[in-house]
Amino acid sequence: MTALTRRTFGLGLSSLALAACEERANNASALAVLLDVSGSYYRELPKNLRAIRAMMGFIHAGDSFAVAEIGACSFTDESMILRFTAPDRPSERHSLVSAHAARLNDYGTKAKATNYTDIRGALTQAAQYLASRKAVDRTIVIFSDLEEDLPPNCRRETALPAELRGMNVIACNVIKLPEDNRDPARYGRRVEGWRRLVQSAGARWQVMPDPADIVGLLRDRQA
Repeated sequence: MTALTRRTFGLGLSSLALAACEERANNASALAVLLDVSGSYYRELPKNLRAIRAMMGFIHAGDSFAVAEIGACSFTDESMILRFTAPDRPSERHSLVSAHAARLNDYGTKAKATNYTDIRGALTQAAQYLASRKAVDRTIVIFSDLEEDLPPNCRRETALPAELRGMNVIACNVIKLPEDNRDPARYGRRVEGWRRLVQSAGARWQVMPDPADIVGLLRDRQA
C-alpha cells in the first residue's frame, strides 16, 4: 500500500467514524425523570429507583439523561440528582452510567420524605433541561401520585411552560391515595387535570401503571 493509498484509506475511516457519530447525534434521545418524595408517595421510592437504574441500561451514545427530585419549590439546581450526556466511546459510556447508577443508589439511602410536592416547578425545570439538549425525542417520566401541594412561599403559574411543546410526558406508578378510596372519582379527576395541563402546553400525555412498563417501552424503542 503506497503512502497516498494509506492516507486515503485513513481519511476514509475517519469520514466513516465522523458519519457514524453524526448519525448517533441526529438520533439522540433526551430523558428526564422526576421522583416524587412527598410523604404520601415516599414508600414507592425503592421501586422507582430500580426502574430508573434499568432505564439507564438503554442509554446510547449522545443520549441525555437527568433525574430530579419533586419536593418543595422544585425549580432549583439542588433538586437535580444527576444529569449527563452519554459519550460516544462504549467504555467511557459504561463507566459514566455505572458511576451515576452508584450515585443514584447513594441518593436512595439518604433521601428523606418532603412535606410538599411542587410538580409544576419540577416539570418546568425538566422541560428547560430537555429543550437545551440536541435530541429528536424528548421525554419526561414522572413517578408521582400527582397530588400537588405547594408551600406558602412557592408561587406557580397554572399553565405549564411553553418549552414542553412537542415533548412526551409519561406519568408512571400513579398510586391511589386514602382520599381516593373514599371518593374513587377523585383519582380520575387528578389524572385528568394533569392530562389537560400537559396537552394544553402542546405535549403528549401518557399514563403507565407500573414502573416495569416504562422500562419495557425504552427496551422496545431500542430494538
